[in-house]
Amino acid sequence: MIPLVSVVVPVFNVERFLRRCLDSLIHQTLKQIEIIVVNDGSTDGSREIMDSYAKSDSRVIIIDQKNQGLSAARNTALDAAKGLYVAFVDSDDWIEINALAAMYEEAAREEADICACDYALAYEDRIERDVLGLGTERIVIEEYGLDRLWNSKKYAVMVWNKLYRRSLIEAQSLRFESNSKVFSEDVLFNLCFLRCANVFVSVKHTLYYYLQRPDSLTSTRKPDYMKRELHLVEKFEEWYADYDDRDVYARILNRLFFERVQNSCVHDADYRVAVFESVKDLKFADTYPGFSEHMDAIARDSETWRPMRIFAFLCAKKRYAAAVLWLRALCTASGKLRFLKKAKSLKALGAAGPSLLSVETESGARNLTISAKKDDI
Repeated sequence: MIPLVSVVVPVFNVERFLRRCLDSLIHQTLKQIEIIVVNDGSTDGSREIMDSYAKSDSRVIIIDQKNQGLSAARNTALDAAKGLYVAFVDSDDWIEINALAAMYEEAAREEADICACDYALAYEDRIERDVLGLGTERIVIEEYGLDRLWNSKKYAVMVWNKLYRRSLIEAQSLRFESNSKVFSEDVLFNLCFLRCANVFVSVKHTLYYYLQRPDSLTSTRKPDYMKRELHLVEKFEEWYADYDDRDVYARILNRLFFERVQNSCVHDADYRVAVFESVKDLKFADTYPGFSEHMDAIARDSETWRPMRIFAFLCAKKRYAAAVLWLRALCTASGKLRFLKKAKSLKALGAAGPSLLSVETESGARNLTISAKKDDI
């Protein structure tokens, strides 16, 4: 019997969290699933835990490989997957027991290629639910606008809060880009998938729990950040080289390029990288074709939050040091406002206008919204 959903679980040294993840999967109310657990060269007790689950549940499939990184582990699982849809669950996270049923039923009912759910940030002392504030919605992408769908970031750019029609993945021979080349592999995967998708749906309620831990892959400083972010842009340009609607393509490219540059600068700020190093990164980004044009387009974009338009304007004018200092001031302000909101429970803070509060990006790193509307975060 063909599985309705193939669940992809990459594993590397997560023995502290793995049981909770696998428990949430084997107890899903949707029973017709396969759970593909890829042991990416773990050296702790993860392999033994995986084996205990596989022995008691035939739906758990273990694949061993040498350590190659998250993208390679996901790709190994995709090569083995047989389900109608694919879900990605990180091995330190977990999902509600009705998560796959809720998403599969909605996708099947609406004949959707992709279905998104809301998620929670799980800290040691608290859980913050409904991060995206999603409702039940059906979107025909061609009518709605791919650029509008992507640029709003309403459904987030991660893969782990979504179901994907597997036949569409295979029709494009779509796989994750190597982590040695890009950091934001989820961004690229989603952009490539959405190019050929027709119907996008979402379900209400928090179904995915994203663990926040300081020792995770997304909580350590990464080398060559700007270079790898801009490689993502290059791969996007390759995938969309023959995309018919060049206006849509241009709007996505402008925003994508800006976001990758912005993310690199925010990453530097988070890890207290010297200003002159960030300036060097901006100068490097300026060697890419269309740097000034992309930045100028964002600077003039009324849908972009004004402080970010100023950052883009400074970049376009090659005032690199001023751009870095401006963005770091915004990061500082964001951190202070986030602290005030937590300490004083100011739920209405920023509700009347654009938010300065930080949001989680596809990499889990701190970022600032560039949307002009708070509900588009």
